[in-house]
Amino acid sequence: MAEEDYKPGQLPYPEQDERKKFCLFHYKGVLLVLIPLLFSPILLGPEVHAYRMIYLTVCVYLYYIFNVMAQGAIAFIFIVFIPICGISTSKSLCTAHYSDLIFETYGAVFIGLAMESSKLNERLAAIAISFVGGNIRFLQFLLFVIVAELSFLFNASFVSAVFMKIAMAIVAEYNTAGILTANSEEETYERQAKPYPTWPVVGIYLTVCYASTIGAMLSPFQNPNGIILTVFNLFMKAGVGGIIIAILLAHILGYIVSILWIQIVFLGLFGGPVKEQVEAAAAGKDTMTKAMNDKKNAMGPMSIHATLVAILIWFTMIALVLRSPQFTNGWDDEIHLARCGASVALIAACVLFFAIPANYFFCRYYVCREPEKPGTSPSLVGWKLVNSNTPWAHIFMLAAGHGFVVGLRDSKLLLLLQQMLVRKQLDLGYCLFLGSSLGTLFTFLAPGTALARMTLMPMFKAGIQLRRGTGSVGIPYALSLHNQFLLPCSNASNTIVAGWGNLRPFQFIIGGIVPCIFVFASICIGIRAFGEFAFDGYLKVEDDDFKYTYKP
Repeated sequence: MAEEDYKPGQLPYPEQDERKKFCLFHYKGVLLVLIPLLFSPILLGPEVHAYRMIYLTVCVYLYYIFNVMAQGAIAFIFIVFIPICGISTSKSLCTAHYSDLIFETYGAVFIGLAMESSKLNERLAAIAISFVGGNIRFLQFLLFVIVAELSFLFNASFVSAVFMKIAMAIVAEYNTAGILTANSEEETYERQAKPYPTWPVVGIYLTVCYASTIGAMLSPFQNPNGIILTVFNLFMKAGVGGIIIAILLAHILGYIVSILWIQIVFLGLFGGPVKEQVEAAAAGKDTMTKAMNDKKNAMGPMSIHATLVAILIWFTMIALVLRSPQFTNGWDDEIHLARCGASVALIAACVLFFAIPANYFFCRYYVCREPEKPGTSPSLVGWKLVNSNTPWAHIFMLAAGHGFVVGLRDSKLLLLLQQMLVRKQLDLGYCLFLGSSLGTLFTFLAPGTALARMTLMPMFKAGIQLRRGTGSVGIPYALSLHNQFLLPCSNASNTIVAGWGNLRPFQFIIGGIVPCIFVFASICIGIRAFGEFAFDGYLKVEDDDFKYTYKP
């Protein structure tokens, strides 16, 4: 079958006729069968439900990492098999899939698409390029700093969505100018799917989500820190300052290492196939600056569409930062009937984006005057644009992370881990190491916010039962939930960037493994050095500690 005769949905694919290329093009089908068979001995474990959950988790995430089937299908495996295996009910599982974090992600995505619809992102991209020219390494550094600092003040998902759209506009301008190739020639998973980005573009996109993760580590304005502080204060005197002191070293090292590692691996800082391309792009600074100045002149003044989007984004930022700041009461704290998550502010903004007209030509008719440019008055963002540009499959996979956390709890696997820690009678050093290890492992598989809600209390109970200290296991576990570098489903920022940028899980593993190791080590060092100063009483155990419960 000739390549030019191919039509979407037509089978077999051209490659399937070339039997000699079986391993090259059909390895995914082999892994689809081999992975469940290879790990099936896990099912022989003594605790039936717990070992079934381990088996499902291994299969699902290996399918995900090796990209052996469509991501949207992988995301629904937990929904099918967790109830069938008797681990949890479909009701609790489906409820977890529609959490505050998922709607927070939808809200951030819709706001980013409103920027794209109004071309506000192109205007901001032109300003950025006129400043950095074609220097991609300087762009990466500047992007990291701005995103990290804004993610401290505002919601990290929201910031990453806004700056991902700006980064995509910058990459498009570089591609148009011929100084950077945006798309690779690698075969996509499905024919005629969105092409994969080149290595330097992957580095720019990863910068956005990693910077938002680093910035949010210290933030008192968002979860999981809000949930962590609530649980901490059940057992000890803990404030935002304590978390900042304990995790500051991880923040600083993560900041430095992430910038350097992305520049080394993706931007050829010390050599490699992309070094010449990046350096050639930097040499064309004057050309790019002039081109962007010309584009800004050609675009003219901001339209009412772009202006309204920018105003609504500013109001959304204010609503997010004043929702529940830890140093004073916010608007959410004054609403005593129920808690309002960040999704409330973001979805409220989205409703306005859909409701407010993008122009006001129609208003002239009310004063009996013809508009200068007759035409329609659409909303600031339309559903067709949203529907076709929302990364549904990636968001479903983020929701699957919530399904993993429900299975972890309901299969009693979490309880078994707690009992194992108590049975081993570990000393304080091992408690610190294992608490950090479990936090890092779980946030590799699921969002830290979901883990803080459902799994943090058992870790405190383990430290209490060990009599090593109330926070001996819980504090390192909680702070390690910020180590969200290794998969797109580790947090909403990663999900948004992976979805819009068409990044694959293995690229997150390559880009995140070194920052993850440094953050892990520095959290352990920070707690060991400053734990008693940051968290008064975290190494004490009192009889009252056994009675506390936390309902998320």
